[in-house]
Amino acid sequence: IGVAGPFSIGLNEVQIGMTMHHAGIELARDRLRKSAFNRSVINAEMFDPEGAMAAGFLDKVVSVEELQGAALAVAAQLKKINMNAHKKTKLKVRKGLLDTLDAAIEQDRQHML
Repeated sequence: IGVAGPFSIGLNEVQIGMTMHHAGIELARDRLRKSAFNRSVINAEMFDPEGAMAAGFLDKVVSVEELQGAALAVAAQLKKINMNAHKKTKLKVRKGLLDTLDAAIEQDRQHML
């Protein structure tokens, strides 16, 4: 949940002269819409909150006044689910990403040696 306002959200590594690390690329690849991935990772395009939601950085944008209520609504929904089933399902759903992240982290580690 993000808050509407005059904020910039994105991956500014390239803009400030850093080469994006493999793990960050893979997290972005998993999270961002295909149309926003290259613009964000390669071109360091920054987004306002609504644009960040469209890109995939945020699931929802609310006003400051709505933030607590929105967060409590998400928490209430999570309280309704079986956390053991949630955990096991989440691990199955994200297995491919977790395996990819393990490999990406190892690539990043090798670059640091």
